[in-house]
Amino acid sequence: MKSLQWAPPSRLVRARHARRRLITAGLCPLALCLLAGVGAFAALATVAEASVWTAPPGARVFPNTAPRARHSISLSLACGEYQGFIVGLRGSAARHVSVAWVDDPGTGTPTDPFIAQNAVLDQVAFVHIRRPTSGTGAKAGLYPDPLLPRGFAKRIAVPAHSSSLYVLFHVPYDSSYSAAGTYAGTLQVTNGTEKVDLSVGLKVWDFGWPRLSTRTAFQVNFNNLGGNLVQDYAMLQEHGVTPLMPRAAPPVTSSGALKTTTHYVATLRPYLDQDGLDMSNARMPWLGWYPDYPWKFEAGNVHLLNYLTNVCRLYQENGWQDKLVAYPVDEPTSVAQERLADRLARPLHKASAKVGFRAKFLLTDDPRPTNLGPMLAANKYLWSDVDIWAMRYYYFFGRVPVARKLQAKGSQIWWYPYCNRNVANMPNFVIDKSLADERVWGWLMQQWHVDGLLYWGVNRWGNARTGAVGSRDPYKDPISFIWSDGRVCNGEASIIYPGYYPRYGLTDRNAVPVSSLRLEALRDGLADKEYLKLATQLAGAKAVAPIIKTITWYPYPIKYGHIFKFPKYVSSASSFAAARAKLAALIEQEQGTQGAGGQAATGQSTP
Repeated sequence: MKSLQWAPPSRLVRARHARRRLITAGLCPLALCLLAGVGAFAALATVAEASVWTAPPGARVFPNTAPRARHSISLSLACGEYQGFIVGLRGSAARHVSVAWVDDPGTGTPTDPFIAQNAVLDQVAFVHIRRPTSGTGAKAGLYPDPLLPRGFAKRIAVPAHSSSLYVLFHVPYDSSYSAAGTYAGTLQVTNGTEKVDLSVGLKVWDFGWPRLSTRTAFQVNFNNLGGNLVQDYAMLQEHGVTPLMPRAAPPVTSSGALKTTTHYVATLRPYLDQDGLDMSNARMPWLGWYPDYPWKFEAGNVHLLNYLTNVCRLYQENGWQDKLVAYPVDEPTSVAQERLADRLARPLHKASAKVGFRAKFLLTDDPRPTNLGPMLAANKYLWSDVDIWAMRYYYFFGRVPVARKLQAKGSQIWWYPYCNRNVANMPNFVIDKSLADERVWGWLMQQWHVDGLLYWGVNRWGNARTGAVGSRDPYKDPISFIWSDGRVCNGEASIIYPGYYPRYGLTDRNAVPVSSLRLEALRDGLADKEYLKLATQLAGAKAVAPIIKTITWYPYPIKYGHIFKFPKYVSSASSFAAARAKLAALIEQEQGTQGAGGQAATGQSTP
């Protein structure tokens, strides 16, 4: 993984919309220019040749996207799930649009209050990619990505070409699944002088989950967010993204004692308590610069053991012991670094054993029973000490046989992507690839029995080469990472946008970050994984395997070694929708076969 940034100290997504509906009703001409990323637009005028249409989640509307004839949308959601759809807009001039639920459309269907009460509206803004991500074959131009909170029945300024809105539904979780059923409504879109009624159908399945259960650990740059970090973390968690660590570090003496624990515990509670965010994992404050004593990486030092014991005891006393993850060494590239990781894992396990549990030691490395090169020597000495192997996706498919053996012995297997020379062949988070890249993660993790997803950033809004804070506006400049050889990546480790951005009418300094189409696609994929898990529990893996193969497949033999061949996967949004529908039908069919008593036990997925 890339170098991770952490700084000492110096519900929710939908709530952000309630707070931010105080934004201005329309955007100034400058903001219109920014929405398109280029040039100035003509003054607002009567729209000629205006058009409105709908598209499923995972579709994108580019400036040159032609209008479609589709004027309806049908969605199906589990209880607890989020899912959205696209409203495409086209007009020959810059103009205002508005969107409202219609109670009495005259023709069409009155809107069920359940639909209107559980939907929010975002505007899809563009980012201007001038230098496409290296190795993707992508073209320069305007790419839809940021989701600007707007609200229904508001005037929204749009540019003179094709653009889009994003309507997001959420079915609140209820363990009795009392919301199960079908709902209908009509969404009226006023596009300049044109008015179009869109028919909306919503089916709520008779199963669900209280929260997405896939373990994730995404690094957050605290300095780029600021404000109410717990609120920002909540927004990410609603998308299935758990930040890697809370923003908290205990004051430490030179002997490894904690000077005081009161403030440290109080700071951790909103992140870790069950009635707070209930984060599934929290990185121990044991980093390259913390604690600020020379013994921090001296494995045999009594002060290090004292420090680790004190932190483990604090977590155990507060019921957080299962969340604690130590991650002091990142991407070892030599035997010496791997040996260091092994030496550090042992005092961690000794310290946690003193207080009655085993703290998890995470290493961003891959297990190798034999030498695979000068920088990839055999490392079986690590196998009993590493609890979580977080492998590069790049190496994973040549380590599958070893991963299975380690999982059988109780180790967890995670993986992580990054934008490298093979970015065209691997799912990633860059802007200028298909949204299937984000959505397919849930399918891949289910198919390959991967326990967690690690990623090195969500808000790398700084300098693309150094990461320095404050020198890059992600709305204007999407290049977030530049390799030393000049290769560029658009949106790498940068999947959210600043929530405070007056040019787009976002004037609340304390607002949560702005989501992106990529983050929404990731959440859709993690929700797909819940469907896959439930279908597998009820119908068995053999019944689910053919559905998985409609999305992703691996046409190569599985063996150990340097295997740089990767799964294939579809890019069509309709393919994902069809596969999910098959899973939902299978789940409900099996629930009916097993009876209502079986449904309540298996219809919920917990972390």
